[in-house]
Amino acid sequence: MLEDGVFEIRLDYKPATGSADRVFIAMAEYVSAFEELVHVVGHSIDPEADFSYQLSAVEQGSIKAVLNCASVIKSFSQTLCKIPEYIAGSMVEFEEINSEEDIENIATHVEDRVKKSIDIKFPNELNINRLRLAEGVKKLVNASERLIDGETIDLKSGSNNLVFLNTKVRFDKEPGSLFIEILREVKTTETLLIKKPVFFGDAMWDFKSIERRKSFSAPLLDEQWLKRYQNRELAHIDPGDAIIALVSYEAHKAKGAKHFSFSNHKILHVERPIRSDELQSILDLECDSDEA
Repeated sequence: MLEDGVFEIRLDYKPATGSADRVFIAMAEYVSAFEELVHVVGHSIDPEADFSYQLSAVEQGSIKAVLNCASVIKSFSQTLCKIPEYIAGSMVEFEEINSEEDIENIATHVEDRVKKSIDIKFPNELNINRLRLAEGVKKLVNASERLIDGETIDLKSGSNNLVFLNTKVRFDKEPGSLFIEILREVKTTETLLIKKPVFFGDAMWDFKSIERRKSFSAPLLDEQWLKRYQNRELAHIDPGDAIIALVSYEAHKAKGAKHFSFSNHKILHVERPIRSDELQSILDLECDSDEA
């Protein structure tokens, strides 16, 4: 039985089949690919996590690599060592990987399994980088191309049963070609929590969008409103107050990313300010509505 935090890769090969180094090169490529995939998925669980990945042993007979996923958090280490099995499980039904949807299905499968296996609180939403995942899966497929008919790769962690890797799947495209970068300009009215108002000049204000739950800095381009505010013709605004305003920003999704990112914010028009007590009442009403 393997210890917690350890997983095993075993290559069952046919002897006397061509160059002797073929099998060893294939195993090295599998080890490298799984190392990369463990890091990709591990950092999607916690981007700030500090963990190591070490080769503990290589055994004779069928070539076997035993690898140790070490982390200061025991449950995190236990989850890391199961990632190769989750990857293998996600590829069982594939004959070919040739689209962003295929990678999305693999990523979703792994994310679902990780969420069920780990017992620590996620600091962020679990979000595997799709492009990096595709690059790791591509390495697995390339390693499998070194095998001949009848040779197999199986994986095991802890007391789990053996899981066989699908070595017949094809992945002929370059991973980056599967993904499309999306960029668009958005104009929308939002409720903006004010983190830092500015009384002089045209310096950036610090906001947090209540609707998107995103913090950002932006210039206030409503010159008429800004001039009146800075001349103290309008009520004072404190951090914690808010404004309802027309905002423009760029929404973009990089290759392999799961969610949109936002940049180049501008406040085009201020409709009205909201005092902190009124804002809290609005938020309380929204919470009550969500619970209902």
